[in-house]
Amino acid sequence: MKLLVTGGAGFIGSHLIERLLIGGSGVRVLDNLSTGKRANLPAHGAIEFMEGDIRDRQTVDAAVAGVDVIVHLAAVASVQASVDDPVGTHAANFDGTLNLLESARRTGVARFLYASSAAVYGDNARLPVNEDLALNPLTPYATDKLAGEYYLGFYHRKFGLRTTAFRFFNIYGPRQD
Repeated sequence: MKLLVTGGAGFIGSHLIERLLIGGSGVRVLDNLSTGKRANLPAHGAIEFMEGDIRDRQTVDAAVAGVDVIVHLAAVASVQASVDDPVGTHAANFDGTLNLLESARRTGVARFLYASSAAVYGDNARLPVNEDLALNPLTPYATDKLAGEYYLGFYHRKFGLRTTAFRFFNIYGPRQD
């Protein structure tokens, strides 16, 4: 199985790639290295690295060609950056996601896995948080992530693309910047 991991040179992506290689998967990485580092990637295994940006359709089409599964982790993950520059972060976090979904649809990708965020719940005093909690995105970042989830649902219903969204909470560990 061949997987494309967007944002694969980043904190979460590089750890995922280590596990995928242990399982024998072939991995293609698409990363613009705005926050990720090539040094985060394992030096061994079947990794194909492409430096590029998910906002560029031609780059996305080249990266998606021949893959079975897309794991979409690339994003401008800073909530403050989304407040300071909502247009720029929207281009990466929403338009980039839509570019990937369109390319997946056109090329027959079997599965699309999407890194969303607990930010879609907004500020909530109720703990523990579960998926039944009302959605309340309070920032451009959270709004883009939730919109991405809705588009995953659309692509599943309309085109049969198997999609899954993961709402990450607070991730920490080695290689975190």
